[in-house]
Amino acid sequence: MPWTIPNLVLHDKPVARANTRSHGRNRVFIYCNNPDCHRNAELDVNRLSDDVIFGDLQPRVLCTECDQRGADVSPSWLLHRG
Repeated sequence: MPWTIPNLVLHDKPVARANTRSHGRNRVFIYCNNPDCHRNAELDVNRLSDDVIFGDLQPRVLCTECDQRGADVSPSWLLHRG
């Protein structure tokens, strides 16, 4: 019998900002696609509208370290306390 995790968000499915906002998450992880760089960052996306799809942001992201355009953008599901 296969196992499942309720509410699991898979990276190959589109994730809208509305989905993460409904879970109280306001940050995304961004990883540079340059094999010689792999810089990563975590950004606040609270100002983005609910219809933004994180996959649509990937080709628009510019790495500030190596100037590579394109990155992996994933919702941050970590709990931030502050």
